[in-house]
Amino acid sequence: MRNFFKIGLVALLSAAAFAVSCQEDSITENNEDALGPTSQLTAILTALTANETTTINAIDSTACFNIKLPVQVVANGQQITVATENDYATVAAVFNQSSTDVDNLSYSYPITVVFANYAEVAINSEANYNSIVNGCNYNLQYINSACVAINYPVTVFGYNSGFQMENTYTITTDAELYNMLLNLGVNEYYSVSYPVELTVGGQQTVTVNSNAELEDAIVAAVSNCVVTPQEPEPVGCQNPGVLVDGLVVYMPFSNNVNDLKGSAVVALNDTTFVADRYNNARCAIAFNGSQSLQIAGSTANALVNGDNVSISLWFKMQNTEVGNLEHLFTKGSGGAGGFNLSVYDGNTPLFGVAEPNLYNQLWDMNWNQDLNLWQDTTNWHHLVITLNANFEAKLYRDGVLQNTEAFVNAGIGTTALDYFIGQDFTGFLDDLRVYKKVLTATEVQTLYELEGDCNTCLE
Repeated sequence: MRNFFKIGLVALLSAAAFAVSCQEDSITENNEDALGPTSQLTAILTALTANETTTINAIDSTACFNIKLPVQVVANGQQITVATENDYATVAAVFNQSSTDVDNLSYSYPITVVFANYAEVAINSEANYNSIVNGCNYNLQYINSACVAINYPVTVFGYNSGFQMENTYTITTDAELYNMLLNLGVNEYYSVSYPVELTVGGQQTVTVNSNAELEDAIVAAVSNCVVTPQEPEPVGCQNPGVLVDGLVVYMPFSNNVNDLKGSAVVALNDTTFVADRYNNARCAIAFNGSQSLQIAGSTANALVNGDNVSISLWFKMQNTEVGNLEHLFTKGSGGAGGFNLSVYDGNTPLFGVAEPNLYNQLWDMNWNQDLNLWQDTTNWHHLVITLNANFEAKLYRDGVLQNTEAFVNAGIGTTALDYFIGQDFTGFLDDLRVYKKVLTATEVQTLYELEGDCNTCLE
């Protein structure tokens, strides 16, 4: 939003009628609508169409320029891609996780900044950035677009010093009109082709038919509009808290590998983040077959014999080798006392529980019999496993129950073990949730219908 500096603009606008009457005395009758670089209406239109550099948001606190998106920032140690203005809330949420720490923001250079005249400048270092900010002598005036804005396109005629029309311009943006006005020569003039429509107060449409009506409409809109600069309100945690009861592990992979339930996580190789199923940038994690994550087993996240268990995750295959065994999520590193959720034999999802002398498995046989799914590296799929205390297992894919099995002489161990994510897996994972309860079919459907998100907090 543009800050509206009322004192300066009131003085500017109050002089408008006098300035126009003087100008009309100095031009010919046939060109009485022509305006020059020093005309009062030119000054008003310049203030109305300048780039809004006074926006205050989570990544930009200077009135000198805007930071052009997308940009990568590091907020309190977390790397975040700010692709749209909606991502400001993600940065603010990181800052609001604690009220006692000192918030720190840095940019991944180079970045591009945009000034009031829409000029773009590349900045390659923090020293360069600070130099521009410290050298800023901000004294521009703006008319807030929330008060009044021009509805484009608008036709403008250009005149030479003899008031002979030389050019016709079709203006489609504020930037085009601003720079046309800014570049007017001393003896160059223009006129506006009426009627012109304005949007007043963000809602009302006003049609004007002359310079005088245009000025009157802008003056009236500004007089009736009060906009004061506001600091961004604390955003807080934006996680909607859907199905969080019973969670023991919760990893949204929002540009980090944090478990929002607090377990210690170690990346066993470099991590790479990708767009999730809703194309939210860097809100899912990629594995290349040699990368994996290790979650420290603890009393808080332990799943043992007698517990009800559910595992929910989204996956997208990037490997079409039909014989590779790839692990999505496992308890333990193999052998007794654990379980695994994996893909094998044409990337078919399967779940297995281990005991010393027996291995029980539950397969998604519908996937296994669909040759199109074997080679599917395009679509995300939602996978849920539930296992009750009696070792009755269910496998859901994309919200639909695919298979059930009552395991015999099975077990998942009596002690906590570390969990592993992505061992030997080539593909993408997102929104891993592990519960100490059995999800119902309705709850599975709810998770399947959830939109992709970039949650960095739980509550």
